Amino acid sequence: MSETVTVDVVLPCLNEAEALPWVLSRIPAGWRALVVDNGSTDGSADLARSLGASVVREPRRGFGAACHAGLLASEADVVCFCDCDASLDPGLLAGLVAAVAAGEADLVLGRRRPRGRGAWPAHA
Repeated sequence: MSETVTVDVVLPCLNEAEALPWVLSRIPAGWRALVVDNGSTDGSADLARSLGASVVREPRRGFGAACHAGLLASEADVVCFCDCDASLDPGLLAGLVAAVAAGEADLVLGRRRPRGRGAWPAHA
């Protein structure tokens, strides 16, 4: 892979206007935020666009349909997928992308893990 790796972060979105400012602010510099609007009625698409994100509309409801639309819209060397509800920090993706960019991995997956006993984190 070349030294200059392009990265898109696909963010499936359904009524996430409240979370979008923080989520988009956490996208690493030089990466493209690709918000896939899945029928939002709260102005999420317009807000995302105003904050510098590229927006794709996907009329078929569902997380899978939104992810697929984002993948098809991406032109980057590396494509990341991240929830758009602020339950995950997109800034943490840099470490995962580094492994792919270095040729150490073709695919990297992450998961949430509870910290200690008790309930899992919100949106787990």
